[in-house]
Amino acid sequence: MEVCLYNVAPAAHLQRRLDGRSTIERVAAWVGELTARVRPDDEAVTVYTTSDLPGLPEAWKVERGDPLTQAGMIALLAGLTSDAETEIVFAFFDQPFLNAELSERLIARHRRYRGEYTFADGYPVGLAPEVVSGRAVSHLASLASEAEVLDRRGLFPVVQKDINRLDVETELSAIDQRLMRLQLSVDTVADLLLCERLAPGAPAAIDGWAAHAESHRERHRTLPRFVSVQVIEQEVQRLAYSPYPQMRDDVLAPGRVMSCEQFEDLVGQTDALSAEAVVHLSLWGEVALHPRAVDFVRSVLARPRLRVLVETSGVGWPAALREELFAIDSGRLTVIVGLDSNDPELYAHVRGDGFAEAQDFARTAVQRLGERAWVQAVRSQLTEPALDAFYREWHERTPNVIIVKHDHFCGRLSSLKIGDISPLDRFPCWHLERDLHVLVDGRVPLCREDLDAAQTGVNAFAGGLSQAWEAGDSRFAEHVQGVWNGICEQCDEYYTFNF
Repeated sequence: MEVCLYNVAPAAHLQRRLDGRSTIERVAAWVGELTARVRPDDEAVTVYTTSDLPGLPEAWKVERGDPLTQAGMIALLAGLTSDAETEIVFAFFDQPFLNAELSERLIARHRRYRGEYTFADGYPVGLAPEVVSGRAVSHLASLASEAEVLDRRGLFPVVQKDINRLDVETELSAIDQRLMRLQLSVDTVADLLLCERLAPGAPAAIDGWAAHAESHRERHRTLPRFVSVQVIEQEVQRLAYSPYPQMRDDVLAPGRVMSCEQFEDLVGQTDALSAEAVVHLSLWGEVALHPRAVDFVRSVLARPRLRVLVETSGVGWPAALREELFAIDSGRLTVIVGLDSNDPELYAHVRGDGFAEAQDFARTAVQRLGERAWVQAVRSQLTEPALDAFYREWHERTPNVIIVKHDHFCGRLSSLKIGDISPLDRFPCWHLERDLHVLVDGRVPLCREDLDAAQTGVNAFAGGLSQAWEAGDSRFAEHVQGVWNGICEQCDEYYTFNF
């Protein structure tokens, strides 16, 4: 058995104590217990890290370098063994709750069925490693991308490219815990705080994790992961499914515009509060109409860990501004183009004018930005007749096609959704747990559904973004107790999520 650990987390996060022990100590203990359970006196550990890691066992082999692509990681695994039957146990180093019992189950299943790739499903991210056989590594090398950086999905995206050719085994959780959307790692400040909160009383027995995580649901709300900012009030289209006309008499008329100084202040506050958050432009209003739109994007990207999402109709972009946007070379920029339909008549019915311009913008975005560009349609009774054709046509150009359910905004609009996809049992709102919204005048609504911004009474410019985030604690605590007050009672968005 070979153990390969990959680290991209800051050393300071790994050294921070979680209920008495650092992540470094916890991972070392996991390796020792796993070895004792599976193959005593046979500990071969390789750590590939992008930062210094003090305090590792002397017997471990440590390599230091830049973040690895999929191909780079597979090459690293291939260099660990020439034995086709050797199991390689792969995990991210920054996962303090890696569980020896679950890991042993994975290896036992892998051996029993002579698997080539074995993983756990239904558990929170961070409890289990992946197991791959030496005989599968050469085939994975032919599938791995030289360009795609290895992300939190680990080896699975590579396996997925030819999953029917590989012998894949799965260890399933008795209770599906994926709906909690937990990532038990310490690479980001938000997840480090989550691990700190869940460390006390964390069970050694893997089957106790579901009850532990569920009984401390209020601790899941750590820091905002998604900060949506309205930078301009004016739209370029009257969307048939938008509630914005209930907020402004004429959505096409010029309105208030957020200044560069105000936006820079918000970005600075976001960076200080939650440095790995996604800043979304724009909550309402077409970002293309803001003359400093690309400057706003650059302002976010000037912070090394923040990411930026530009959501646009693709209509209204001045040629020079559009070219500046597409010229930005950053993996932390994402652009979503709302199209809804490829049928000109249906597009005009749903969105109004601008079909040709929007289509050209979307095609150019896909060509210039690649995997950083997405096209989107809202699935509703209006768009359903042509939705399949929309998906098929765009999927030939890019895999990045998003289909979003219709939102009736807690009953403020007539429901146009196709079928009911809500969970059987309601759970605390993902948006309350993860999102923060700021209007052009600094007001902070409870969530995107709070069209009147009447729930919190907080202004980000006056009281600070941190205060605005803390104002949502009490409503989330109500959700944990199964109480849905105010607009939450009629909400149908609690189970949808952003980044």
